[in-house]
Amino acid sequence: MSRREDRTQRRVVVTRHTRPPAAGRFARRPGPRPEGWRAKLPGALQRPLAWQAPVAGRAVAGAGKAAASATRSLRDRLRRTTEWLPQTLAGRVLAAVAAIAVFTGATWTTTRSPLLDVDHIQVSGGALVTADQAITGAGLRRGEPMVSVDTAAAERRLERLPWVNTALVERAFPNTVRIHLTERTAAAGAARPGGGWVLLDGGGRVLAERPDRPGDLPEVTGAGATPPPGAAMDTARPALAVLAALPEPVRRQVTAVVLDGDAVTLHTGVREIRMGPPTSLPAKVAALTVLLDRVGSRSVAVLDLRVPTAPVVVPTAPTAATSIPAPGRGATAPVSPGKPRD
Repeated sequence: MSRREDRTQRRVVVTRHTRPPAAGRFARRPGPRPEGWRAKLPGALQRPLAWQAPVAGRAVAGAGKAAASATRSLRDRLRRTTEWLPQTLAGRVLAAVAAIAVFTGATWTTTRSPLLDVDHIQVSGGALVTADQAITGAGLRRGEPMVSVDTAAAERRLERLPWVNTALVERAFPNTVRIHLTERTAAAGAARPGGGWVLLDGGGRVLAERPDRPGDLPEVTGAGATPPPGAAMDTARPALAVLAALPEPVRRQVTAVVLDGDAVTLHTGVREIRMGPPTSLPAKVAALTVLLDRVGSRSVAVLDLRVPTAPVVVPTAPTAATSIPAPGRGATAPVSPGKPRD
């Protein structure tokens, strides 16, 4: 109850509330926290009872009834759902084993069925390696299950092919395998002791065998015997390192690369370029570029760049047909025509 004074009529109005206000002077204050053995009870049992707090008690009672009803309905649904399951331990074990067997069989049948086998193999990026060579080298075959394709092993097998630099194999479900290749580039040729030629890439790997010399590639000599295709010719790496450091216009002029130990000598027609060991290549190449610009088309026999800070230029020696011996050294002076002798 609350008392409110009506000053207009000079009287007191008494209003009776059906429930305590939520806030204000006459709001119900929470009671003290339970102590002793009641403090150890669950929170639902610590709430005020209906006779202690009528409003809160009715709310608690309603919430408890709703929770109990929901729990009972959930239990009933679970009981109805599991009525068909075996109720004994042996029956439950047998049911679990049967379920695992059915799942395993369904998985095996699905993955091994013709719907998930290799029907298409796509090869891209290969100009010298044909599609059949790539498929055979990767160890793939049409009709095998897609889940049995080992992409990492197929990539390793492909990279063992002489012309393949990198390989990427990927599965595209439901029935396609894609292969992407990156091929190597021939940088030089080398003669075989028993006849024929081999092609070398920039790292010294033997790419292929040929019966004749490749006309557009320089020849590497002095590197020793050539291994079979797919193997590495390590003795030719100094020469190949020098070739790789040259500018493209100069590299096209090189016809032969001679190795003497680790000393490299380039031949460009009538000129001989002595590079020495494959060290300080940027400085040697810069000095060579400057010398070629200065020399131009003049007759030069040797360009010595073994010391790049002090290069040496050796001009072409005059031939016997154009040389004129000096007088007084065993040769007579030339005679003028028409002059009478004494």
